[in-house]
Amino acid sequence: MTDPRMDFLRKLETTLSGTFTAVQVSLISGSVIKALDDYELTERCTDLALMDDFNERTLKRFMACLRLDGKSERTAYQYRRSCQRLSDLTGKRFDEIGPYDIRMMLAQDMERGLKASSIENQRANLSAFFQWLHNEEIIDRNPVARIAPIKYTKEVRKAFSEVEIDALRSGCHSLKDRALIEFLLATGARVSELASMSVSDVSTETMTVHIRHGKGSKERITYISDVALKHLLSYLHSRKETGSALFYNKNHEPLTADGIRFILNEIAKRSGVDNVHPHRFRRTFATGLAKRGMPVQEIQILMGHANINTTMVYIAMDDTQLAASYKRHTA
Repeated sequence: MTDPRMDFLRKLETTLSGTFTAVQVSLISGSVIKALDDYELTERCTDLALMDDFNERTLKRFMACLRLDGKSERTAYQYRRSCQRLSDLTGKRFDEIGPYDIRMMLAQDMERGLKASSIENQRANLSAFFQWLHNEEIIDRNPVARIAPIKYTKEVRKAFSEVEIDALRSGCHSLKDRALIEFLLATGARVSELASMSVSDVSTETMTVHIRHGKGSKERITYISDVALKHLLSYLHSRKETGSALFYNKNHEPLTADGIRFILNEIAKRSGVDNVHPHRFRRTFATGLAKRGMPVQEIQILMGHANINTTMVYIAMDDTQLAASYKRHTA
């Protein structure tokens, strides 16, 4: 195999010959030989198709593993977006990327004015991806392991107040709008879970909701209130669709997670309530149960959380509530 250093020297001498004399070229070449003695040179690969093919095939394998682990399409998309951006930015194969490349990407995000929390999410996504590459023995070590997590002040996410809930109810323009709002408030279901539900998953006899497609492909049972069930039945009796899905869109197709988000955004605009999204309904559900005295372990089961610490993040208690609870339990 040809030594890349010799190819480099021949090209260097050819380039210099047009400007310098033969003696000068010989002297320069000799100096360069000495300088290169402690280095290994490799020829740069300009075949972008090969790099792109490797990265694309690797990402497809990673996406397949995420789905097998029960990750949602939305979560998988976030991982893929971070990895694809790194690939596009560096122009390198994933097995050639080092800590410096990743730091450059994160620094660029900072210059673009992204929030520290968003940049930390990027770092965490890349760390999970490269750890997977390491576990698959595609790389020797995870380059993100050398990069410390980005510190940021966590935003206090609040549940809806009673005033905001009343405003949201007033912003409903149809039986479907109201049924959606009440269902989310009463069950604590995730938007992906709600989008996959059938009419048969709701029992009017036991007042239960069977969530068959929970996070991590786990099933669970939660409950529905009298008020929520009343509005759900009103919607079901009024709709024209006869299919099995719990909610349908205007085109008579099963309502998707994005479709639910769109309806909530429209209700938010009409009601004047800010920061209306499905997870805030889950937070309101958990906080409301905690205020009424339900043990956090039971809330954890209803929420479908594997770790009780995750449930605690959802429960927002203010100082007045904590003080009242303290007095109640110490009196």
